[in-house]
Amino acid sequence: MKLILDRSHRHYHVSQDNSWDFEEEILSDPRLHPLGLAASRLSWGVYYSLRLLEKVSRSPDLILHSNLALRSPVKINDDLFCCLIGLSLGKAMPLVFSSGRKCIYLLDAWPSIHEPLIEMIRNWRIDFVFTANSQSVERLRKSGHDCQVIWVPEGVKPQTYYFRPYENKDIDILEFGRKYDRYHDHIVESLAKAGKVHRFERKKGEIIFPTKEEFLDGLARSRISICFPSSLTHPEWSGGFETLTGRFLQCMLSKCLIVGQSPQELTDLFGYNPVVEIDWHNPAGQLLDILNHFAEYIPLIEKNYVEARSNHTWKQRWQQIAGILFP
Repeated sequence: MKLILDRSHRHYHVSQDNSWDFEEEILSDPRLHPLGLAASRLSWGVYYSLRLLEKVSRSPDLILHSNLALRSPVKINDDLFCCLIGLSLGKAMPLVFSSGRKCIYLLDAWPSIHEPLIEMIRNWRIDFVFTANSQSVERLRKSGHDCQVIWVPEGVKPQTYYFRPYENKDIDILEFGRKYDRYHDHIVESLAKAGKVHRFERKKGEIIFPTKEEFLDGLARSRISICFPSSLTHPEWSGGFETLTGRFLQCMLSKCLIVGQSPQELTDLFGYNPVVEIDWHNPAGQLLDILNHFAEYIPLIEKNYVEARSNHTWKQRWQQIAGILFP
């Protein structure tokens, strides 16, 4: 089986690092090898040609609905596996040309992409979709195709993350990624008045830690990380779906205390709630009280660290998938 890779950094974002960690774990399996560069380049060429045809012919989604790609001279005589963040058709394009099994691991499988995803599954003849969102499974299974759809939660690579001793952590509160404005507005002024070190995006879309090294160090330096499921922070595209995202596990391996709201998937998988739930009656006061009594929360941080490291790694996620693909 060949793994489709794309490390071109065309549209690099720090959120890709977690999926790249998974790809590295997959390639540690001797049954998997990276897809050759020539086949990948040919596929990208076909992809951009079809995108150009879409613009010229004003036919949207030509890639998903047309047989042009299936008639291409590009042929790949291998089983293929592809990790996708959302519906990244350019990266996934080699699947079209494969005569073997076609398998996808899909992160960010929000309802907003379900319709084109179903078209892709049908027209590209995808055999397996492993999705990180459990709520997507039933909807995709009911769409009338032969593809097997299976929930495999996100994981984490323990070797990537590290932590500073608690007494050396110098960021009190971290809000990275999807900032929940409703909550942020309740805490920002009080934390500033109390002189707490509070890191967050100052304008929409700002990347607090633009490189992987800065991101890892920022997590390691943080006492509290604020985490909410995207059903709260971005309901417009999550469609009310909430899921365990990698950032919860990343925070645990960096020994941050997570304050926010636990996705139900996370609570179910851990068998307990690893998140300190928000006190909406006094959000800022709650954070200040936690910081003043931080030692009392260290047992929970350590418990989360052990649980994430022991039972929720990308290695274990791949073992689950490999058990299905290579019975």
